[in-house]
Amino acid sequence: MKHRVDAVRRRIEHHRLDAILVSSLKNIRYLFGFTGSNALALISASRCIFVTDRRYTAQSAEQVQNAEIVISEKDLLSALKNEDFLPDKARLGFEAVHLNTRDFLQLKNKFSRVQLVATERLVEKIASIKEAEEVEHIRAAGSICANVFADVVPLIRRGVSELDISAEITYRAMKSGSERNPFEPIVASGKRAALPHGISSGKKIKAGDLVIIDFGAVVNGYAADCTRTVVVGKIKRRQKQLIGAVQGALDLAEVSAKPGMTGRQLDAVARDHLRSHQLADFFQHSLGHGLGLDVHELPRIGETSNDPIEAGNVITLEPGVYLPDFGGIRIENDYLITGNGVENLTPFPREVVCVE
Repeated sequence: MKHRVDAVRRRIEHHRLDAILVSSLKNIRYLFGFTGSNALALISASRCIFVTDRRYTAQSAEQVQNAEIVISEKDLLSALKNEDFLPDKARLGFEAVHLNTRDFLQLKNKFSRVQLVATERLVEKIASIKEAEEVEHIRAAGSICANVFADVVPLIRRGVSELDISAEITYRAMKSGSERNPFEPIVASGKRAALPHGISSGKKIKAGDLVIIDFGAVVNGYAADCTRTVVVGKIKRRQKQLIGAVQGALDLAEVSAKPGMTGRQLDAVARDHLRSHQLADFFQHSLGHGLGLDVHELPRIGETSNDPIEAGNVITLEPGVYLPDFGGIRIENDYLITGNGVENLTPFPREVVCVE
């Protein structure tokens, strides 16, 4: 993983920093392979110091690469300060998105003689370009999702609760090799399907319900994120119209996605299609997001995002419409951005399924 640390060094030089404090555990894992729950890293042009507590003495020795390992007997920032390699007035970057107020005040107190500089997603921008091994982990997680969905569909029927289906998803995903849920599965039926991120409830599924199922899987830390929609009973005319509009939005976004676009340009492809069906006002979230060690990464694919879409990104595309007192439909796949388009990493059937 030395090349990842070297990429950070190039970024801190670009931003005229002397060093950066990495506090995000996801970024710690990306840079060093460490999977524990307590760590910091300080990276400069000449040194890379990784600090954790004594619970992780053996684990850090096994997992951490390309860094000096310090085991702290007190708090982690004190251990870093004791290393004392930052000169007075050095420019020390910190991860503004991840550092909470308490830790920032502690950092300011312990490193009072340096200049603290807020950085935004410095490591995340590097991590947004996936290496081949990372893509394979996401592909494997997507395969688990395909198996889980195939197993769960026959269980969706009248009288079964949303929580029942959510529990089956979690159980079957882990039995199939997922390390954990990347997020709590969403199973929302009937009118509750109009809640874009409605949590699963004890509501019983009824005849005529639209059922949105949003779930994922994790392989070697990397997440897949998929959504499918199921109809209970015979499909109704209005449901069919909405399904066609959402499927059309996904199809257009899929064939349009390519390097050089911005997140807002790709979002507009799907949103304009839904607008042509008078449904844009019912599409209440972004079209997608980056995917990796975190389930929401760069680039952001939304109405206001100027994030560039680059070859090597893995993104979701998830158009949806949500009509109050009627229900909702969402379909989501994961894609690798290639040199001239996309590769679907979740290529299991996207068509809305009807169950009795």
